[in-house]
Amino acid sequence: MRVDRWGKVGHSGYSSPQRADGKTDGRRPEVFLGEYFHTLDGKGRVVMPSSFRRRLEDGCVVAKGQDGQLVVFPAGDFRERAEEVMGRPQDRGGRRFSRTLFGGADLQALDKTGRVLVKPDLRDFARVGLSTEIAVVGVFDHVELWEKDGYLSDRETGDEVYLDEEG
Repeated sequence: MRVDRWGKVGHSGYSSPQRADGKTDGRRPEVFLGEYFHTLDGKGRVVMPSSFRRRLEDGCVVAKGQDGQLVVFPAGDFRERAEEVMGRPQDRGGRRFSRTLFGGADLQALDKTGRVLVKPDLRDFARVGLSTEIAVVGVFDHVELWEKDGYLSDRETGDEVYLDEEG
């Protein structure tokens, strides 16, 4: 007797990454994970961890985050974020939010050594100066850039909340 455990199977829309020979390698999509500490160099650049570079090699968007940090999205993925924002009501508050996000955003390319430039206005927003140590944090679909002490404080609070959560 055969038992059909699958029921109806639909198409997810996900395609496995393709290799140079056109075959898929069956791996899951790459995500950003982990925390790293780097110093912003004298020109305002920060090194992206090597594990992040493949997702960012086609460019990235650096924008203001809602917790005083900066967010970095792969350029291709930023469109999804933009559509979410534009799907909000475009009343005065919605327009202000859109202006803050898009007006402050900057399209960047990684240089040969995997660094991304952080413009002065974005550095000011995130309270990071040249030669400042910053936290580079992988948050699944994006990267966050924090002033190190601010990140450690936020992480401590987050750890406490995480431990108190009912799972």
